[in-house]
Amino acid sequence: MISIESQILTVILWLVVIKFCQITLYPYLKPALGKISYGLAYPVGILLLTIVSWYLGLSGLPVQLVLILFAALGGFALYKKQYQKDDLKNQITWDILFLLAFALLLTVRWFSPGIIPSGEKFMDAAFLGSIMQNPVVTPTDPWFAGENLNIYYYLGHWMMGVLGILALGTSTVVFNLMIPTIFALASVSSYAIGVLLLKRHQWILMLVLIIPNAALFWNAFTSGGAVQAWWNSTRVIGNGVTINEYPLFSFLWGDPHAHLLGCFNQLLFICLLAVMMTRWQDLKGWRKYLLIGILSLSLGTMPSMNSWDVLIYAGVYLVVAFMVWWRFDGHQFRKLLPFALVPVLSIFSYAPFLYQMFTAGGSSIQGFFLVTTPSPVIEFLGVYLFFFVIFVIHGYSILKKYPWLIALPIILGLFGYASLGIALFCIILLLAKREWQPEIIFGVIGLAILIFMEIFYLKDYMGDTYYRMNTVFKFGFCAWFILGTSSLVILGKWFRNRFTRLKQKHMLAAACVVFVCLAGLFVMGGINLGYPGGTLDGGAWLETSHPGDYEGIQYLQSVALPSDIIVEAAGTSYTYSSRISTMTGLTTIIGWTGHEVGWRTGVGDISARMADVKSIYEDPAQTVSLMNKYGATYLFVGELEQEIYTVNLPLQDLVNVFSSDDADIYQIR
Repeated sequence: MISIESQILTVILWLVVIKFCQITLYPYLKPALGKISYGLAYPVGILLLTIVSWYLGLSGLPVQLVLILFAALGGFALYKKQYQKDDLKNQITWDILFLLAFALLLTVRWFSPGIIPSGEKFMDAAFLGSIMQNPVVTPTDPWFAGENLNIYYYLGHWMMGVLGILALGTSTVVFNLMIPTIFALASVSSYAIGVLLLKRHQWILMLVLIIPNAALFWNAFTSGGAVQAWWNSTRVIGNGVTINEYPLFSFLWGDPHAHLLGCFNQLLFICLLAVMMTRWQDLKGWRKYLLIGILSLSLGTMPSMNSWDVLIYAGVYLVVAFMVWWRFDGHQFRKLLPFALVPVLSIFSYAPFLYQMFTAGGSSIQGFFLVTTPSPVIEFLGVYLFFFVIFVIHGYSILKKYPWLIALPIILGLFGYASLGIALFCIILLLAKREWQPEIIFGVIGLAILIFMEIFYLKDYMGDTYYRMNTVFKFGFCAWFILGTSSLVILGKWFRNRFTRLKQKHMLAAACVVFVCLAGLFVMGGINLGYPGGTLDGGAWLETSHPGDYEGIQYLQSVALPSDIIVEAAGTSYTYSSRISTMTGLTTIIGWTGHEVGWRTGVGDISARMADVKSIYEDPAQTVSLMNKYGATYLFVGELEQEIYTVNLPLQDLVNVFSSDDADIYQIR
């Protein structure tokens, strides 16, 4: 296991790098973002770090050079005397918020650190390890020797991998810093929305990250055990043939998958749209273009971090931009230029990435199709009930005036679209207010996304049974943040005159109690599936569960070069196979086959690779020649290989470079 001292050092350096990026960028955001600039410098700083380091990797330069940019920004700001002691003291709330949010999820990861074959932890750890081993663009696919990751939106893993390199960390520790960092960045972004739109209780916007859906409460009483209750609450719509994850589950499940890595950027983008809606008329000259530039960076990052996000937020931007232009710029065509720049700049920001991804085989999406089985209303409410309750209460005065509106979901329900009817009913209640308020606009947009999901789906490779899975999953995850922003701002305004007499020290004490309670609840509710904790080393559990693999991995980490290729057992997705490449970041001939089939056109090469791996282990006449075919340096033989294959190796042609009770590693003699 990686020593505790090394883990602590990695955490400290990790936070130092993030803070360095934030504080050096802060002065440059103030003209456009005002009072929220210090907080938003955290997520914007990370986005800037990501894009600059990515282009350094594309150019073949060391990614560490990215720090020169931030040093130059900070040095110039110091020269211009843009840092004021009193100003920085007044901003400390943002730092405390970031650190507390980070510490909260770091505590969860401490007790549930394992990189285990559940969900897609193996995949995400393998991507991270590959990037940290060799941070070049395009990164090597650790599960497909000779090919790279241009078939996947890997930018979130690149972002965390570069942070890990700068923090001098190892991939199995950095894996457990990813989610705490995303949670902290998302907390800051959501709090900034509260500061922008609420006069009091701005913290209430952070609840969007931790409120569960209604189905969790139902499953808590009907499912057998806590883990099953958590899991069932994300398989509600369609009786388990779709996914409806919500942020709290995703953070506690512990898989830093693309949809979760991108969530802080979603909230940042929502906040920037709120800035546009509330401050556009006050921004003059280049300040507008500064906001446009930040919006472009945020939107441009989405397709490379989680492509499904941009399908939603590009449309959301167009709607909001049109409304702002129409309202504040008098719909004058000569004032359209700033708004039109965002989609253009966002495409150009990562144009080489998009080109690489689309030329590698294009998208697996085959188009929009009509939904044949809309969501049953009980299942629909099990996911989105909280938001509907807020909207109905908010629009109660409209409902009193026009009670016949309640017939709308009933009538649509007769045709099988009761869920769509409820969303449409809430849209009418919000629009009938006739108010230019960000919470109303976001509420209508979020509900429109739900309506879209009840009518259309994007067809991909999931097959007929799971045809709506990714649409409900990815679009629903986006809708959660938009609906949550709307409903929580409404809730915050209801409570604006409550708790005003509490002293600051009492509020601080209450915040400490809440933090401790949340930490306890999250740890007890953490989904570790019985694997041991007490470390941030995600591979430590192997030391007791699979000691031979663990010792072999330790050996490879100490001697292997980043370009080395290993041979290990080929296996199906969501199993213990590919564990060596996952933990080391080294490349193997073929990893999780189900995932590679989904990413790459045609399964012929994948089937051939599986057959070749089998021959390497079972046909001594072909072992060396097939290893040379793929440029393999090491041949790993552990319990899994002994279980899957009838191992028969040409020992006269191989050198045993590592041996333990349960594992051997060979090289060609």
